[in-house]
Amino acid sequence: MKRSSMRIQRRARRGFTLLEVMIASTIGLIVLGAGLVAAMQMQRRALFEEQTMLAQVTGRTVKELIAADLQRAGAGMGNSRITFHDMRVQTAIQVWTEPDLATADATRPFPEDPGFALPPAGPLEESVSDVLQLHWGDTRGMVTMAPCGGPPPPATGTARSGVQGFCTSMNPSTRLQPTTTPWVPAFVVNPNKDIACHVRVTNVDTGSNVITAEPGFGTDNTNNGPCAEPADSRWSVNDPRQDTWRIMQAQSATYRVNWASGTPTLEYLGPGAANWVVLSRDVERLTVRLGVAAIAEPFGGMRWFPDRENGRLFSLDECTIDTCPIEVHPSEPGAPGTDEELRLRLRQRIREVEVTLVVRTPRPDRQAFDPDGPIRVDAEEFPIDGFKRRTFTFRVTLRNFAAGSLQPRLTEN
Repeated sequence: MKRSSMRIQRRARRGFTLLEVMIASTIGLIVLGAGLVAAMQMQRRALFEEQTMLAQVTGRTVKELIAADLQRAGAGMGNSRITFHDMRVQTAIQVWTEPDLATADATRPFPEDPGFALPPAGPLEESVSDVLQLHWGDTRGMVTMAPCGGPPPPATGTARSGVQGFCTSMNPSTRLQPTTTPWVPAFVVNPNKDIACHVRVTNVDTGSNVITAEPGFGTDNTNNGPCAEPADSRWSVNDPRQDTWRIMQAQSATYRVNWASGTPTLEYLGPGAANWVVLSRDVERLTVRLGVAAIAEPFGGMRWFPDRENGRLFSLDECTIDTCPIEVHPSEPGAPGTDEELRLRLRQRIREVEVTLVVRTPRPDRQAFDPDGPIRVDAEEFPIDGFKRRTFTFRVTLRNFAAGSLQPRLTEN
């Protein structure tokens, strides 16, 4: 008994064998490794969810900003034609389909921009964006014109070497008074006559109730048409109740996606700004469709441009007389004679705008693809390059366009 007890005591003092320690260490390393892998997967998943949430927040924020500007479009003028100068007439909503702004194009108001680039060659080269431009008047400082006193017959002004003096109601707002620039951009509008003219206001005289302005935009002048000659009968204010002219500060907003930095950058050109500013570096694509209302029989609701399912293959700015048939309203003189006239009429009938944004996560998941292999595409035709993308599509019914221009003509049974 005594020997057996001593053997047990010696064995207890001896501890683990080397083999036991190695087995235990191996098991411990396996458990620790599995824990680290699980922790890394959880961290990766958390980072992925955070990146996806950031993309969703970005999409919602940009959506709200663009939707707000679309609701402002045409404020104070409806969808009247806007004469900026002799060579540029457009409406409050303008879309250019997938333009390359790095090259000069006389049909666009933008000069050649060497700081602009399209998507790089490869899986993203088809992700070219549209450019959206909106115009509206700042109604907070709107001034109503009034007949000028004394002979000759009342008119809004008298031409003096290209300068026009617009008579106004008493105590006009001084919001149009230039302070830091030589002139303030403004719109002279008469929605009832479907006329809107861009002018450069150089002075507001509250004592004599006269606003001095020059017709034109930037360095380009307006020398022809109803926006050039204030003595023309169309500028007369003989009966303010039926023939109301107003002048208000011009506002605008333009959106584009620029790839010059190698990263898609949604840029914004605000009212009166000279340079584009960055809104987001996560918006990969911006596309716009325009909903045009039928204004003559047969009434067909909204007609979208483009709409391949219904045979409208072209965007509105690419329409021609041959490719985009148009109804002629009884009040119109006849069918449009030029492609530009066709597009102007279509733009005046816009009632809804559909915007699609493709927003990607700020950083890619490099474990989600093989960087050395070819880039494949997923079920949504997006490249599998580690970025997770979200698509936001929304429609805005235009608040100011709905009340202006041509309306469907009702006929008696």
